[in-house]
Amino acid sequence: MLILSRLLSGLFGLLFLAVGTGLWLNTGDAAANMGLVDLAAAGLGTVRADIAGFFLGGGLILVVAAGRCDPSLLWPVQLLVLIALLGRTLTLVIDGPVAAGVPSMGVELVILALLLWCKRVWATRAD
Repeated sequence: MLILSRLLSGLFGLLFLAVGTGLWLNTGDAAANMGLVDLAAAGLGTVRADIAGFFLGGGLILVVAAGRCDPSLLWPVQLLVLIALLGRTLTLVIDGPVAAGVPSMGVELVILALLLWCKRVWATRAD
């Protein structure tokens, strides 16, 4: 279980890094794939800084956490993903399921469950 948990959390970390890098290097297309179309220059900057920062920061933390097998490093990513899920839930209530991105909510729930599982597995390992 230890190897599987480290592998899965590391793979999610690499996925986050790939998304963040895509937002930096191919901002317009990557943003459009997220439903953000016709962005002005300031909007492109916001995508690169805020959204890419979310993914790059979370990805770096996940890769380091998996490498060190350190459960205490997982809480920042759990917090970021939980806040994103809460924002989607608010959008679901106000604007409906299409605006909320219900499939993305499922992915966020899977990430939260995976990180909780990793925390438990890593915390019980023999040092």
